Amino acid sequence: MTANTTGRRPTAEERRDQVLEAAIHEFAEYGYHATKTAGIAKRAGISQPYIYALFDDKKALFLATLERVRDQIRDAFSAAYRPADSPQQALLNMGANYRKWLANPAATRCQLQGHAASADPEIQAFMRTGYIDMFDYIVKLTGADRPQVAQFMAIGNLLNLGAMLELPEEYIRPAINL
Repeated sequence: MTANTTGRRPTAEERRDQVLEAAIHEFAEYGYHATKTAGIAKRAGISQPYIYALFDDKKALFLATLERVRDQIRDAFSAAYRPADSPQQALLNMGANYRKWLANPAATRCQLQGHAASADPEIQAFMRTGYIDMFDYIVKLTGADRPQVAQFMAIGNLLNLGAMLELPEEYIRPAINL
């Protein structure tokens, strides 16, 4: 293992973070099934066996990676929320912050790879639970009603698609201005 810039060996938690960040990029590019843990290890600067000291298997790593992406989205929403805002304004602020989050295409692609891998029942359950939890979190945080949050989530999915396909703004803007 290599030392970090302070001259000390990284902790297991620091290595875990490095692996998760590397995994976001690898899973984003190759998807769940085609990603090789050797590629993740190389990107993270560790040996492949060390991945299995941190994660039980590739699926556990994939789910932890998706959880990392989900946490980033939740953090973006939380950072945009101001208690004095109306539910509609809170959703607008959160949407603006989400668009900034979309600037990291690897994280967005990784999230979409989670949906693509949902033929696996465990991954499907994880993605479904995450969607429901995020939906309920937004309702609770903003005070918006369920139809408003459903529309917000639908627009978020359009933004994901727009970011990945590099759609011109005129194909996205009409939905944002509903």
